[in-house]
Amino acid sequence: MRRLAWTCGGFSGAIFLAHYLLPGKGLLVFALLAAALSVGFGLTGKETLRRAVLCCFGAALGFSWYAVALHQIAPLEAVPWEERTITACVKEYPRAYDDTVALTVRVTSKDLSGMTARLSDYDRTTGDLRPGDEITAKVKLRSGAVRYGKRTDAYLSRGILLSGYLRQAPVRTGVWSGRWIYFPQELTHAFVSRAESVFPGDVSAFAKALMLGEKQALYDDNLDIPLRSAGIMHAVAVSGMHLAFLLGFFRLVGGGGRRAALLTIPALAVFVLMAGASPSVVRAAIMASLFLLAPVFERETDPPTALAGALAVLLALNPFCAGSASLQLSFGALLGMLLVTGRLHQRWYSAVRIPDRKLLAPVKRVWRYLAATLATTVGAMLFTIPLSALRFGTVALAAPVTNLLILWLLPAAFIGCYAAVLLSFIVPALGAAAGWVTAWALRYVLLIAKALGGIRALQLSADDPRIAVWLAAVYGIFFLAWRWRRFQRWKYLAAAALSAALLVLAVSLTRAESLSTPRLSALDVGQGQCLVLCSGDQTVMVDCGGGAMNENAGDIAAQYLCAAQRGRVDTLFLTHPHEDHVNGVCRLLLQVPVERIIIPAAADPEGKELSRIIRTANECGVEVVRQSEDGDYVFGDLRAHLFVAVGREEEDGCMLLRISRGDYDTLITGDVTVSVENALAEQADLSDTELLIAGHHGSAHATGDTLLDALDAETAIISCGYNSYGHPAAETLSRLRAHEITIYRTDQDGTVTVRME
Repeated sequence: MRRLAWTCGGFSGAIFLAHYLLPGKGLLVFALLAAALSVGFGLTGKETLRRAVLCCFGAALGFSWYAVALHQIAPLEAVPWEERTITACVKEYPRAYDDTVALTVRVTSKDLSGMTARLSDYDRTTGDLRPGDEITAKVKLRSGAVRYGKRTDAYLSRGILLSGYLRQAPVRTGVWSGRWIYFPQELTHAFVSRAESVFPGDVSAFAKALMLGEKQALYDDNLDIPLRSAGIMHAVAVSGMHLAFLLGFFRLVGGGGRRAALLTIPALAVFVLMAGASPSVVRAAIMASLFLLAPVFERETDPPTALAGALAVLLALNPFCAGSASLQLSFGALLGMLLVTGRLHQRWYSAVRIPDRKLLAPVKRVWRYLAATLATTVGAMLFTIPLSALRFGTVALAAPVTNLLILWLLPAAFIGCYAAVLLSFIVPALGAAAGWVTAWALRYVLLIAKALGGIRALQLSADDPRIAVWLAAVYGIFFLAWRWRRFQRWKYLAAAALSAALLVLAVSLTRAESLSTPRLSALDVGQGQCLVLCSGDQTVMVDCGGGAMNENAGDIAAQYLCAAQRGRVDTLFLTHPHEDHVNGVCRLLLQVPVERIIIPAAADPEGKELSRIIRTANECGVEVVRQSEDGDYVFGDLRAHLFVAVGREEEDGCMLLRISRGDYDTLITGDVTVSVENALAEQADLSDTELLIAGHHGSAHATGDTLLDALDAETAIISCGYNSYGHPAAETLSRLRAHEITIYRTDQDGTVTVRME
């Protein structure tokens, strides 16, 4: 069995290396090199090199297979980005988001036959389509390896090879004869619809996410924020944990044996398909099936072999799922549990000696359970913490405590959700009663998540290099403690104390630097604007919105503030309530305390974005000021002068700002046009301005010569991202260069930080 593990390990390792580190054109060379090493090790005849032979052989297969996969998708790069008509079969129910509906289809047109495409429907005309419907549609398509103008594996890791959008409403032409294979999707849709009526409104979104990974409603209700901050987002990312809950329930009801195994495997398969067949849950299903089938075929069960085999099968089916965060986290969690959970459980359980007395039997069982839960949590977090830091830039210190407090209840809540929905199909009243009971378990989990996730001191950002170094140091310290044979009883306690001391030092150094370095940062929020100004203990923001990014601007801003050890925002100025300037405000308010929001009085408070901001601000206790006249605000040594009257006639009354620290002045013009800039240059002395935030993301209709002549700017920042407007315009760039102004762009330079000195 272990021979299979070494071969599969070499295969999987080669694919990860090819995906992240090695050039695509040289993969066959690496495959030949691995094959040569395998033959060379084999010719030595040494038994000790047998594992190296198997590993190198698997690596040769992995490099070759990834090269084949790259060759297969290479023609997609040449798919013309132009309007075309395709025929396709709908694969999933359309998913509604804030600004679009996502439709996943299998293309049946001859030139692209069999490829999966993700289509955006901005006109929301596809809501009544069902899996198996055949359609004809006018679309624009491109390779799924490109999203928002950048290379990405977000689609490829899910088997989606093409992406694009609908040019007009699709025409339904019929129903595919094999529609029956979409039965799991139909079942999922029925479960999700029924869950909305079975569970109370405050937990309905959480119930759907816990059962089937349907997280859109969770994001709509902003419940992902406390779950992520508390380190338990894995509870709604359907994975091996949920499959273990289901498997445990089947074993409890049906017992063991061959018959039970053969009945359980089809049920697991249906669940996997209902949950969307993500790489993490497929990995878990393969492993569970191997464990269930081993006794049937009278074979031994070997967890490392099962784990390596499951990963190899997934990568063989789709090599690009190596880039899937869910797969990496799921694999890392299980690997950590295999390596340390058993040992930790035995060590911790035996560390507390409870006498073998009948009265103390319940205490013994409770301690055994607590030791097992804590050991499982630590094992699962062994690799998922660095993976989360690397992939998402966050470290949730609350995770161990949160998991300890909720893991004991999650299996019952998971099974309770399914029981309530199933009962509702048979006897609606019983389903509603079961849903009411289960809702209390869900409320408990959310209560713990909100309580611990709301403690900002327990949230760290790996974007802070000191935190990244600290995290690496912690692993080094505990590795040395594990290898050190002396002081067995105290060495891990000493390692924990040293890690805590280093954390305090890292946080203190970052805080001290943040307080002593006055700066303005234009955050990379895609096509939008979000500015953060820090001086002393004062924090001021101007706008918080963006687009054409995988992350919300509010989440990006909250993580930046966390990395800078900024616990609050004194004032958030909104130049105008256009989506690309404000669509992250609500998410920011839910994560960071903001004392005050200032908006131009001419902005329509009933507009979509502004009404939502005002409502969220009221819920969070944030003061909202509608600025009707020019005015000044002082924040320590920061002084903000607002130009309101000059932009009153612009759409939504765009407000301009000049923010000064000592002799260093910054001008922020929002999205005003050249005519407003000219009026500002006539009425105000702008001659000492050092930094300009270019208007309207570098549009040709802003940042005109009159304004540039009036400034003494040395630097300009253009906050922009992937867009179809042509921002920044060549004319704007030429004007800035003609005035000898140094240009920084967030689409090319990422987050731009300027010291205000």
